[in-house]
Amino acid sequence: MKKTSILLGSISICLLLFSGRKAVSPYQKDTVPEKVAALYAANFQKFQNEVHSLAALANNATSIDEWEVLKKQVEKTRLVYKEIEFIFDYYQTFYNGTYINGAPLPKVSEYFEADKVIPPGGLQALDEAVYEAASIENLQHIKVLANGLKERVDFIAKIHLPVNLKSSQIIECIRSGIVRIFTLGVTGFDTPGSVNGLQESYVSWQSMETTFLYFEAGISPEAKAEFEAIKELFAQGKKVLNANTHFNDFDRLSFLKEVVNPLYAALLEFQNLNNIVLEPYKKHAQNYQAKNIFDVDFLNTDFYSELVYLPLDNPKTIALGELLFQDPQLSKDNMMSCASCHNPNKGFSDGLPKSISNQEGVFTERNAQTLMDAGYSTRYFWDMRASDLERQVIHVIDNDLEFNTDFDAIVNKLNKNDNYNKLFKEAYGGINTEDINQRSISNALAAYVNSLKSFNSPFDKYVRNETKEYPESAKRGFNLFMGKAACGSCHFAPVFNGTIPPFYLESESEVLGITQGFDSIAPRLDTDLGRMANGLKLDNHPFLRNSFKTVTVRNAALTAPYMHNGLFDTLEEVLAFYNLGGGAGMGLEVENQTLPDTPLDLSQQEIADIIAFMETLTDTSGYGARGD
Repeated sequence: MKKTSILLGSISICLLLFSGRKAVSPYQKDTVPEKVAALYAANFQKFQNEVHSLAALANNATSIDEWEVLKKQVEKTRLVYKEIEFIFDYYQTFYNGTYINGAPLPKVSEYFEADKVIPPGGLQALDEAVYEAASIENLQHIKVLANGLKERVDFIAKIHLPVNLKSSQIIECIRSGIVRIFTLGVTGFDTPGSVNGLQESYVSWQSMETTFLYFEAGISPEAKAEFEAIKELFAQGKKVLNANTHFNDFDRLSFLKEVVNPLYAALLEFQNLNNIVLEPYKKHAQNYQAKNIFDVDFLNTDFYSELVYLPLDNPKTIALGELLFQDPQLSKDNMMSCASCHNPNKGFSDGLPKSISNQEGVFTERNAQTLMDAGYSTRYFWDMRASDLERQVIHVIDNDLEFNTDFDAIVNKLNKNDNYNKLFKEAYGGINTEDINQRSISNALAAYVNSLKSFNSPFDKYVRNETKEYPESAKRGFNLFMGKAACGSCHFAPVFNGTIPPFYLESESEVLGITQGFDSIAPRLDTDLGRMANGLKLDNHPFLRNSFKTVTVRNAALTAPYMHNGLFDTLEEVLAFYNLGGGAGMGLEVENQTLPDTPLDLSQQEIADIIAFMETLTDTSGYGARGD
């Protein structure tokens, strides 16, 4: 028996040699994670040292004569951080977004200092601060920021290092880092003061390349060609990012089509060919199997609906939800349906500044948002008061101006209909003693809304290389949207809504200074308190006064009028408002306006180009989506 085993083993080795495969012992250790972890630890220490230097400079600064030295140190510290960000943010996402490199805005975190307002801090706040006017007051502010950053970095270093990496997680870090560069780096989101996004993106890109090259040791023969292709794409990306191009002139569309999307796909293919088993460290909305940032399945809406009654991708519940969506029986007087305010022919909006109510001559408080791509979000309604699509239904049912009823009344109506009894039993039979109930009704409607996805627009097809035809004006418009006009720093790709990349774990709202009428001579601030008054303790803070959800601009050509109060009739008016710097740019006192109040200096041609791009985001094919 022993001789037989030896003989079989010898045959196996010979077969491996003749097939050109490397004979790898099952006990051979993957050394890539250890090497990457060592490099990462060294780079993290380098970052920590630069933070210490920054804090020391700030503490010793006594006059504005040291301003330029501080500015250079902030720039140096940020560039060193970019060498570790793609790994650090993957493992410490919420800590990073709260304390290290989040947007320079006050926030209330569900994870840290519960119910307390956390003031702006971290690298983005420092980037903004050193580009403010030099003054003793601002010098003191920089000192506070620098010392706060030092405290946070020293704390996280103690619990974060050494980090335990796995090969598939390293690749996932790199792929997410590519998304970050495209959505937050080259858009200028991450550099609100310096607008140094291209240089910082280059440093991050180079660091990811260095990390990836560790995979060359022990590479399988099948993966060698893909490895070389990835090396070429990294080199191409470095050349583009390091071309000394002015921020406003950077060709983001070509970068997306020629470098970002091909590299994103190639890294997944390399992982598969090199037999690297997927072992994710964290759960997030990015679908790791997607090959293109603008694939319909790049983001997984199941991530946003984990606690629902049944998963929202069931074709039976989606079909039932569509039937309910169009049924006026859901309202008290059988006069209104969901489609009354969310008309499929108007991009699932209604074409009115504020929606009709159940009372003649009376309108609801706000404009009807499109329901297309609504599932890609963590919060719902303009004031973000609902946490998932099922709960969103409850608010409509209860609202005095909308359905003005309750679920008991609706259940009684539906139980009298044989077809509904049959359909609910097929979809929900056996889950509860009664098939038709509050949860099943809400779930069916949520499933239908969740199925409304629009990723087959002319723009999507062009960037996925499914068509070569695309208007030159729209190309210019996309580059403006993602660059000079700063639209993409709030309306994040690929959904172009406020759900934050690269992991898409949270959805944002903004204070824009929306007015009661578009009067730039004598503007009056809209009185709707928005998110601050949504009834949630977590949001009841002054910095969220007049703050409203950042909704998608997909299908915007179909959904006029715009904003929560239906202020603007056309996209031209919307762009004109932003071009002025919002309410604050028009001279109003808008506390905590998150939109920069400086004019964008967009020409009429540039505005027309941005609109041309937005019009190519129209996709009505998803209206009949069934989630299969």
